[in-house]
Amino acid sequence: MKLLSGALAIALAAPAGAITLGEAQSLYDRNQVADAEKAFASIAADGAADADDRSSAERQLARIAWLIDGKSDLALRHLEAARGIGAKPCDTGAMIARVLDEAGREHQALDRGPELLASCNEDRGRDEIRTHLIHAHLDLAARNGPDRTRLLREAAAEGDNIVDRADVEGARIRLQAAILTADAEAALRAWRDFFWLEEDVDAPQALLAEAAAARFRKGLALNASTADRLQLAELLMRAGFAEESERYAAAFGLPGGGASNDPVWRKLQSYWDARRKLEAEVLRMNRALARGANKDSLSLDEPAKAAMGALMAATGEAGDPRVVLLKHYGIVGSVGKTSGYPSIHMGHVIEDHADRVTQYGKSADIHFQAIDNMVANGFESWLWDGSAMVGGWTGDGVIVHVRPGYVGSPMRAFRLTYDSPERRELLARQAKRSTEDIAKLKGRPVATLEGLNDRLQLQVVDQIWAGARSRATSEADVKRLFLAEYSKANLNQSIRVHEGRHAIDNTLGMGDNVDQAVLEYDAKLSELALTAYPRMALRNLNRSLEGDGPHDRAGARIFADFAKWMNAHKDEIVGFDPQVAALAQLDKLTDGQIREIARGLDPLARTSGGNPS
Repeated sequence: MKLLSGALAIALAAPAGAITLGEAQSLYDRNQVADAEKAFASIAADGAADADDRSSAERQLARIAWLIDGKSDLALRHLEAARGIGAKPCDTGAMIARVLDEAGREHQALDRGPELLASCNEDRGRDEIRTHLIHAHLDLAARNGPDRTRLLREAAAEGDNIVDRADVEGARIRLQAAILTADAEAALRAWRDFFWLEEDVDAPQALLAEAAAARFRKGLALNASTADRLQLAELLMRAGFAEESERYAAAFGLPGGGASNDPVWRKLQSYWDARRKLEAEVLRMNRALARGANKDSLSLDEPAKAAMGALMAATGEAGDPRVVLLKHYGIVGSVGKTSGYPSIHMGHVIEDHADRVTQYGKSADIHFQAIDNMVANGFESWLWDGSAMVGGWTGDGVIVHVRPGYVGSPMRAFRLTYDSPERRELLARQAKRSTEDIAKLKGRPVATLEGLNDRLQLQVVDQIWAGARSRATSEADVKRLFLAEYSKANLNQSIRVHEGRHAIDNTLGMGDNVDQAVLEYDAKLSELALTAYPRMALRNLNRSLEGDGPHDRAGARIFADFAKWMNAHKDEIVGFDPQVAALAQLDKLTDGQIREIARGLDPLARTSGGNPS
């Protein structure tokens, strides 16, 4: 494989007054939803715009209509317009299936299923469509109608058609289908696929004590006892599989005779009810925020307290809610403001262990927790709807890693290692995006650069692929080694190193009296200087640099500092074009240069002489 060339295609900028799809998306990502809506509508109606952009704009209008406004009919009209344009039929088909499924229009979803699958010729897209169709089957089956057995059988059979077994949403839906059809071995395979477990490991580290394999086999046995069924329902709940555990309990008649006062049953009922109420309140507030509600006048404190109170009451214990909720429900959470928005970040613990981080001679003892199956992950994660999300936080000596934000990126990255539709699309759009990058930088010194982002991504992918290829003994090994290395690098860069720097700054007394943007600046410099693939970190910075949040301001400051260094060291950069803005050529820096610049900017590195250990 070759790295994508750093050479930039020069072309005419977009006509004055025209807005690009990237600029419209940036408005949306910064919660300027009304302006983004107008921009997407303008692109969709522009007959001179290319088909991909018009189709994408219609899908984004559908996302706004459904996610933010809850209007399924309007969303489907936009999606039919996207289908009429014809570009990216898999993306459109997956979103049609999603809207029909989530809107409770399951029969329509199943009626249209064959047509949507036939319109998509990519495994990834067909898997996504199937995931929603399987869920529609399970929704209908949950109503206990006369067709329940057939619907469950069809759901399980459709699950067997999913190609990418490592995709977590496909694994989740296969898990539910297997549980409801009492197929213990299929349920175990889906469980392991969801958490990317080896065959000889039956649960993530924090759940090992639960003896997962035994609980699945006993709880799904033909003549399982009520106690065994409650044990399996509790395992599913503790791992955050809310819908799966509740539907399993209903399907197998829990609580059963005499078990209504069982302490496990009380906790299960309380969890399902409290989670449902909290999710509804979070959705209500998120939609209000997206439509311009004053974020300073709103709070999620009371709904969070109500949920915690109900969960605590069901345990019969008093004391610190954080300790009790972790013990009985496996829940870790944070309630407050994120980027100024009232937000709840709450999920279920799958890893939990002590750790120690050292950077530039300074150390901090921390506790590492990974959480999954989120109850909520903040307003921005909800708004971005899968394109990005909050990946973790640090507080009270604990680094919390939010796993869902990290499972999709290795799979997406692997699809760029071969002549896939994703790689062809990325290469095909490079000339257009690089031209837009140059145009942006003529209007402002720092900007989010989509063309640069694509090139950095391909460079990282090709680096990791080359390493996996050199170590592999078979073609199957290449994918396994690539996914493992990409996932490890992504986690190390953005959680252990980034959040570890926050923990070190806290030990140095900087946590409470330093502007958050300065702390984010420090943490991002650590990412660039102290990780195996600094391009991965550099790409991660290049998002919403026009925003005013602490992450945005920190990233913009770093980009400005890098531009200053590049302009002062032009002769040291291979292929540097003095006629093109420096930031549009960031991908021409070597890994060593990226690290050198970051260490030169970092006050902690300077005091240690640049020695990272």
